[in-house]
Amino acid sequence: MASREREYESISEYDPHDLLFGDEEDSAHDAQVGRITRADRHHRQRVRRSRRTFSVIVVVVVVVLAAVAVVGVNAYEHRYHPADFAGAGTGTVRIVVNGGDGTSAIGGTLARAGVVASSRAFVNAASKNNAAQGISPGTYQVRKHMSASNALTLLLDPSSRLSNQVVVFEGATVFDVEGNLAKALGVPTATITAALKNVDALNLPNGYTSGGQSPQSVEGFLYPATYSFDPGTSPGDAIGEMITKFIDEDRTTGFADQAAKVKLSPYQALIIASIAEKEAKNPADYPKVARVILNRIKAHMPLQIDATSAYAAKQLHLDPTKVIYAQINSPYNTYTHDGLPPTPIANPGPEAIEAAVTPATGDWLYYVNGDKAGDLFFTSDQNKFAAAVDKCRTNNWGCG
Repeated sequence: MASREREYESISEYDPHDLLFGDEEDSAHDAQVGRITRADRHHRQRVRRSRRTFSVIVVVVVVVLAAVAVVGVNAYEHRYHPADFAGAGTGTVRIVVNGGDGTSAIGGTLARAGVVASSRAFVNAASKNNAAQGISPGTYQVRKHMSASNALTLLLDPSSRLSNQVVVFEGATVFDVEGNLAKALGVPTATITAALKNVDALNLPNGYTSGGQSPQSVEGFLYPATYSFDPGTSPGDAIGEMITKFIDEDRTTGFADQAAKVKLSPYQALIIASIAEKEAKNPADYPKVARVILNRIKAHMPLQIDATSAYAAKQLHLDPTKVIYAQINSPYNTYTHDGLPPTPIANPGPEAIEAAVTPATGDWLYYVNGDKAGDLFFTSDQNKFAAAVDKCRTNNWGCG
């Protein structure tokens, strides 16, 4: 009898969790029956545990959905209504846009510098302006706490870019370049001069040799163009950029290969191009000057070119207008030294460079200014040349 009674339990032995997860119908039924079997009890416990597990899952799901909703709302707000300052900002700050930076990278730079409130605000502003893709690399002076749209406007304003321009004009010499470059970089001219003379450190293009030796001057390799240098650019890097521009043009045009076709080394062709650039005012005359140089060398005649002696005067810190070209003591004096001068005498532009490797066809040995505009008169007859010189002097066309 006792063993049978242990199979029953009083309804008073209840599961305390029933307070939260109990079933009213089960409680009512228990009250009527009075006693339940152990099997029934275990079954009901399993049911209650399942209910509790389900309830926990529901709570977790609700919490997760709420969190996802919050994240989603925040993401939406960040993307379409990001933090943004108002107005034109205050103070000044410098930021650097690196080559290859997209609007996201630029926005990040601006946000870290306190210029804009968020990178996303700048990206959104840039997405509405196609010109944003044209932001150039460089150092810019902007303001702190600017609206993203105002920051974009400032970056698109060329005056905001803290870069200094150096113009290497066609026919410029290293003496013309060094002063302008020193001013742009904010360094003494002597610093630029030293950098220009340190030829071995400047990575001149391969294949340009003189007598089997590397060039001893950067003259001719500072390609004519407009260059912009950011604050802090070193003289070596600035000069290197000009040389790189020359190398790019050399490869693009095949200048060195074309020189070989006219039986010239690349360096000889560059020297001829520099002379043509300085001697002729009209680019149409460049190929003819190149031909005269080649004809005189072939005929074993001295070049007798004034521009080479004028370059010698600059090297010696003399006024080129006050020296006698045929008497100056220099290897650049082509009245007293046969053949080409030891280096280019200027930095030629593309037309003169092209002329050096595509010289005109003709037997000319002489040329002189043929009119006031500086168009050259070419001839192979010495008497006609002498007459043309007299005419040039009489009309003050620039003959000494």
